Amino acid sequence: MYKCLVAMALRSTAETCIIPIQDYLGLDNKARNNVPSTDNGNWRWRVTGSRFTENLKKEILFNTRQYGRLNWANSDLF
Repeated sequence: MYKCLVAMALRSTAETCIIPIQDYLGLDNKARNNVPSTDNGNWRWRVTGSRFTENLKKEILFNTRQYGRLNWANSDLF
């Protein structure tokens, strides 16, 4: 399901599209960065480098290229 939502966001005509890494990882609410109307415990979730598998890197690169959003770097570097 999350892959469909990520693709829809990337396909949009919005100038900027930000996909939280939690969405690419398919995580649930336990990995939230912010809980509205609370002032304690927000912005503490962290992702470890081990979560960035080669498959995930390839998926993110494929999606950003496919939907024309790899405009901030020379794609030859990847």
